[in-house]
Amino acid sequence: MTKLNIEGLGLAGLPRKETAIEKTTRAAREILDDENELRRSKIERLKRTRLQYEHGSQPPKDPLQK
Repeated sequence: MTKLNIEGLGLAGLPRKETAIEKTTRAAREILDDENELRRSKIERLKRTRLQYEHGSQPPKDPLQK
């Protein structure tokens, strides 16, 4: 078994730089997560409106609806 030198131990705690593909992947995931959250909220709003319509009550006016 070999001994580790002090210089080798010093580099063990340093974080490595983020590569270009990792930056791209992170950015893409953030965009996809935002789009998924918007889609989920839209689907939830549409489900609530449909259920109210099916039960005969008038759906409330949604200020976000265009």
